[in-house]
Order: sequence, then structure tokens, then C-alpha cells
Amino acid sequence: MTDFFVGEALIGEEPEIAHIDLIVGKKNGSVGIDFANSIAQPRMGHTPILGVIRPNIPAKPSTLIVPKVTIRSLEDAEKIFGPAQSAVAKAVADAVEEGIIPKEQAEEFVVIVSVFIHPRGKEYQRIYRYNYAATKLALRRAMENFPTIDKVLEEKDKAIHGMIGFRINNLKKPPYLEVALDIPDWRRVEGIIRTLPRSDAIIIEAGTPLIKRYGVEVVQKIHQLRPESVVIADLKTLDTGNLEARIAGDATADVVGFSGLAPIKTMEKFIEECKKIGALSLMDTLNVLDPVEILTKLKIKPDILELHRAIDVEHEEYAWGNIPEIRKLCGNALIAVAGGIRVKNVDAALKAGADIIVVGRAITAAKDIAGAARAFLQKMGVEEVDQFRVMTDF
Repeated sequence: MTDFFVGEALIGEEPEIAHIDLIVGKKNGSVGIDFANSIAQPRMGHTPILGVIRPNIPAKPSTLIVPKVTIRSLEDAEKIFGPAQSAVAKAVADAVEEGIIPKEQAEEFVVIVSVFIHPRGKEYQRIYRYNYAATKLALRRAMENFPTIDKVLEEKDKAIHGMIGFRINNLKKPPYLEVALDIPDWRRVEGIIRTLPRSDAIIIEAGTPLIKRYGVEVVQKIHQLRPESVVIADLKTLDTGNLEARIAGDATADVVGFSGLAPIKTMEKFIEECKKIGALSLMDTLNVLDPVEILTKLKIKPDILELHRAIDVEHEEYAWGNIPEIRKLCGNALIAVAGGIRVKNVDAALKAGADIIVVGRAITAAKDIAGAARAFLQKMGVEEVDQFRVMTDF
């Protein structure tokens, strides 16, 4: 049997919002030891208290309430010793009555509940109701081992954390439209970004000329305008791979680009560093004669491979190479195609196997920037990640 069960729940509205983290386990196990140690060794401002139905009637299983927020005043203490203590104890008792916690194990288990009470919370009725509901939900989730690993994997790229207000897009739902901002003029770039439609399918690229003029910090400025967007730092790194990847990561880049002309060791260090900092690595094949040969030599593959035609040769016929062969070498890597792409070329690029359509002047130099971007999105047939998704409490 599992040594202990873990549950979590967030319920209510600020400032009385309730956030509960709890552990249920046996008295003679690790949770029981922590239970005893917490009572015996209280910390200033976070003194644990027993959950009681009323004075002299503690809850069963025995329940310890630990404040998350430092108690700095008598007013703070009253919220914990009053509505929060009562709510948690009542939720534990009701969980036994409802069979969430087996009644026959009420004397075997102990519960440790970490309770969040906002210092600005005033309404005792709300504090009680929110903490009661959150505790009981967390108990149910704990005893049912919710969430399953399958649920975690399903939700990890869809969810929006309430405290940051935007989704971390890991590019798992292609195709995507990458808008390349190669204009070394921040005022123009800012205007373009503000004009682009809000879409999960749009990636914003801080192009090499833009970064060379303003520094890699321009990535953070783009994120300030579009916190929900994936932003690429197109460094085209040729040397000191791990250092440049780290610099871009520190500037909040979601994707960092290096040149496929760099030494193999440089590319491998770059990719490894991107994995360390939680960014995706992008290999730009501009002027690379045989991307397959380079990929074969790499011990570790990039997350994105960009098949790139230079601006100076955009008049030539489109040729993106053998994308299926490249995909075999790169596994789950995304394939981006770049270089003079227009709406009329999108179908051919997607049929060839492209996941990301990189567009520059066809959008950024258009009279109707938003309209041009929408035309590409429509041609690509993309839809918003959450457009038809109803968010519910599980």
C-alpha cells in the first residue's frame, strides 16, 4: 500500500481564496513522524495547530493545520484559529462520513494540511466555505491518486497557471506561423507586435538584425507585449554555444537559434544548454548544403530544424530538401521552412511536411498586417487551443 497520499485544491476568489496542500498517511509511517515533529518543533509565524470540530473535539483522523503565510498579528491568527481551523476539521470529518477516508482507518491515519490565508482576507464566511471545499476536494483527490500521470501529460501543454495568467506553449500542436521580425527598428517592431492577431499559433521571432542592434534583451521586451507568445531569439550562433544559449535563456527566450554551419561540438553544447534552461533549440540551415549530413553527425538533435533560403536567393525555385528523411533523423523535432514564403506557397510547404511556416515581409511589410497574418492562419487551417474547450474542475 502507498505510504502516503498527496492532495491539492484551489477554490474561491481573492482575497479569501483557499489553496490547500495536504498529505494523508499512517501514524506509524513517515507522515506520522512529520506530524509529531511539527507539533514538537513549531516555527515562529507558522505554528501548527490541531484541527478541531470545536474546542476539546479534534477531528479524526488527527489533523494538523500548518499556515503557509507567516502570521504577523492577532488578526492573522484569528483567521487560522477560527474559520480555517473549523473548516479543515469539518471537511476531514465529513470525508470520513462520506467514505472518502475509510472509517475503519480513521485511527490509523493522520493528515497534515497546509493552509493559505491571504492577509487581506476579511470575510470569515468565505474563508470557512472556501477552505472547507478545498480541503474536502484535496482529500478526495489524494485518496483517489488524482491526477493520473496520463492526465498530467494531457494537461501540461494546455493549462494556464492562475498566478501568471498565460500558457507556456511548448509547440505541441503544429502547424505554427512564425513572424520574423528582422527589422532593426524597435518602434516599427512594437507596432507590428501590437497589430498581430492574438493566436496560439503565432510564434514571434526576434530576428538577427533586431538583436544585433538592441541586444538579446529585446526578447524580454517582446514578451512584455505578448507574454503568451513563444519568442525565438535568432542568434545564428557559430561559437561559444552554451554561453550564447544561456544568455538568450536569461532574456526569457523560449526558442534559441544557432547556425548549422557551426562546429559540431558547438552545436551539441548549444542544444544541451537549451535543455538545461528549458528552452527549445533551433538549427538554422541557411547556407548548409546537406542538413542530413550534419544531423547524422550530431549526437543530440535540435528541437526545431529550420530549412532556410536566404533573402538574396528568394527568386529561385522552392526546394526544402527531403523533409521525411530529416524527420527520421530528428525524431519529434519540428520542421520550419523559411525564405520568401507567400500565402500561395503554404499548401506546398505543409504537404512537404513543414510544421512551422516562417514569414517575414509578407506580413511585416503589408499594409494590413493583421489581415495578412490572418490570411496565413486561415490557409494553414489552425484553430485556438482552447477555442472549443470548457475549463472545468475535475
